[in-house]
Amino acid sequence: MLEELTDRVAAEDDLPDGPVVRLLAHDAEHNTALTDTLDAWLSTFGDVPAAAAAVHIHPNTFRYRLKRLAAVADIDPADPEARFEAMLQLRLRPPSH
Repeated sequence: MLEELTDRVAAEDDLPDGPVVRLLAHDAEHNTALTDTLDAWLSTFGDVPAAAAAVHIHPNTFRYRLKRLAAVADIDPADPEARFEAMLQLRLRPPSH
């Protein structure tokens, strides 16, 4: 199912608007890595030390980035539906990102 959705998104060359799109735009404009931070955090199910290690930064720096990305993306990391939406958008983004 994800492969089919990914193909559809790639064919349209557009992700639906949402937190990941906002983060990708912010990262491109400000040369930041907030999208990677979110991806690492979600991939480790909120395990900050493991997520920080995955992106090669100190856990305190990671916590700062997590707060920053929540503000930039307008996402509540404590909201399971918001996390699911972000996880889905991350999986659907074109491979060029």
